[in-house]
Amino acid sequence: MSDRITLSLRAPLDRALNGDVITAERFAVLGASEISALSLWDGRTKIALGDVFSVSGERAQTVVLEGDLTKLNGVGTMMTAGALEIHGSVGKATGARMQGGTITVQGSAGDDGGSAMSGGSLVITGDAGDRAGGALQGASKGMTGGHIIVKGTAGREAGARMRRGTLCCAGAGPGAGLGMIAGNIIVAGPIGEGVGAGNKRGSIVALGGVRVPPTYAYACTYHPPHLSLMLGFLRERFALAVDDAHLHGLYRRYSGDLAEIGEGELVEWQSA
Repeated sequence: MSDRITLSLRAPLDRALNGDVITAERFAVLGASEISALSLWDGRTKIALGDVFSVSGERAQTVVLEGDLTKLNGVGTMMTAGALEIHGSVGKATGARMQGGTITVQGSAGDDGGSAMSGGSLVITGDAGDRAGGALQGASKGMTGGHIIVKGTAGREAGARMRRGTLCCAGAGPGAGLGMIAGNIIVAGPIGEGVGAGNKRGSIVALGGVRVPPTYAYACTYHPPHLSLMLGFLRERFALAVDDAHLHGLYRRYSGDLAEIGEGELVEWQSA
């Protein structure tokens, strides 16, 4: 047993591989030779993990990945426990259907990060691709629990059709909260067009200003105590970039999407 398992990329990847076998709780009960024998998918062909990565350590709850992993997709799929640390950028669908544990990406992540996740935490220190926290292709709902923290900018349709959970990002592309059913989206900076389109009961918090869609109606300006608690928790746990003015300031609340049932909200911080 060791304190961590390290997977170091042997050579740059020249094509996309499916790495959904890489989860912390699976590796926690395996020796180094057993980990090396696990299969990655190259299209319809299986490749031994040990042919792609050198493996150091065994039977540990923390797994570290090193190298340029932008062509490695599906890392942490359905992970339930433990910690996965990715030292660099990674490909698509990182943390898809994740149920527990923590995935930290010290770089950027491709499209569909945290798609349909139900628990745990996905922290991306760089940018996220499109549909972070969104729905799997053809599915009716996106993330249903957990936390996604993007220290950079999320792409298009962040949090699309999310039902529960919290997604935080420094900025968001067009269509953030598209078809949102419930849950929380917090954006510290710019937000693209079409925010909250089709929102049913979700809450979208704009700390850096927002262009309010015409299907949202002004409700009031107030200090929401629940938001102070949420932002304080996120700042303490994930080092979210909020300050005391965000915790104690006033917010303009808009109800919407009125083209739907109109029970969602868009909340905009009022700078001093």
